Amino acid sequence: MSWTSRKSKALVDAYASGRAITGRNRILGPAMRLQIIEMLDYPRMLLVANMDYEECPQNQYFNSRHQSCQWCPQGEECRWLNLNDEFTLLAQQSTSKLLDSLLFCIDYVDAQSLHANHDVRRCACESCEWVRNARKLVRDYERTDLA
Repeated sequence: MSWTSRKSKALVDAYASGRAITGRNRILGPAMRLQIIEMLDYPRMLLVANMDYEECPQNQYFNSRHQSCQWCPQGEECRWLNLNDEFTLLAQQSTSKLLDSLLFCIDYVDAQSLHANHDVRRCACESCEWVRNARKLVRDYERTDLA
C-alpha cells in the first residue's frame, strides 16, 4: 500500500471514529468542524435576505461563464450562496473550503455591520456578536495548528 493510500485510509478511519481529521496541514476535531458549519447558518440567512433576485437572468443560480453574473454587483455573494446553500453537504467539504467560507462570511457580516455604523467590538446586536464569535473560532482553529 502506498503512502498516499495509507494516509487516505487513516483520514477515513479517523473521520469514521470521530477522531481529529486533517486539512491544510492542520488538525481539526469533529467538534470544531461542526462549529464552523453551524457558524455558516447566520450569514447564509443574511445573504439570502439581502439578495435582490428580481432581475436575475440566471434565476438565482450563479454561472461564472454568463456575462450577467460576471458583471453583477452581487456576484460573489450569489456564488457563495450557490456553493454553500442548505442542501450542500458541508460536512463533506474540505477543511480549507469550510474555513474559506467562514472567512468570506466574516468579511461580509463585518461589512454589513460597518455599513450600519456598528462598532463590532462593542455592539451587542446579533451580527456583531456573530462576527466576534466567528473570529474567535478562527483564532482557535489557528491555535490548533501551532499546538
